[in-house]
Amino acid sequence: MSEVNSFERVIRDDRAARESKQWRGTLLDYLEKVKENPTIAKLSHARLYDIIIAAGVRNVLDSDDPRTKRLYKDDPVRVYDFFADEFFGIERTIAQIVRYFHSASLRGEESRQVLYLMGPVGSGKSSLVERIQRGLEQSEPIYVVEGCPMNEEPLHLIPRHLRKEFEKMLGVQIEGDLCPVCRYRLREELGAQYEKVPVVTRSFSKRNRVGIGVVP
Repeated sequence: MSEVNSFERVIRDDRAARESKQWRGTLLDYLEKVKENPTIAKLSHARLYDIIIAAGVRNVLDSDDPRTKRLYKDDPVRVYDFFADEFFGIERTIAQIVRYFHSASLRGEESRQVLYLMGPVGSGKSSLVERIQRGLEQSEPIYVVEGCPMNEEPLHLIPRHLRKEFEKMLGVQIEGDLCPVCRYRLREELGAQYEKVPVVTRSFSKRNRVGIGVVP
């Protein structure tokens, strides 16, 4: 009986933890949240970069291992703990990937490019991508337009002619346009009252194809 109760407790605690991260409101409610914490509206590159950095960063030369110092000599390569437990010997490659996300998060030229990993079979390309996928799935939920097939940023609902004013009020930069589905629903179902569009939180999920696309 005690084992059954413990099973139920685990299930109940897990469900409560998941439900505590769920949120639902309107665009107006979401705008108040962004005003309090502008980082919740950050773009994908910035989100990934922050996830990687949050795990910790150190210099490879800080190691006490003399072999490591001989291998890298005076090259101050950074080691990112986000990858450190699973990848060895490709610190320079990982540093290049992180630099890409950093530059793209600052809306540099990389933000308009696609990161393409090239290398021989077995070099770790798929494993690197899978590690990033797991990092996304373990991250905090994102706010999206409810029912949007693209799970897009609710700030896309704000009309172009008002965006400059809202950017000053919120302290964020608004990029992107509504997808055709949301544009149709806004016009036909809500009478163009974009402030009333429902907004919800969703978690990244590879299996459910939320924020992570997989092409065989």
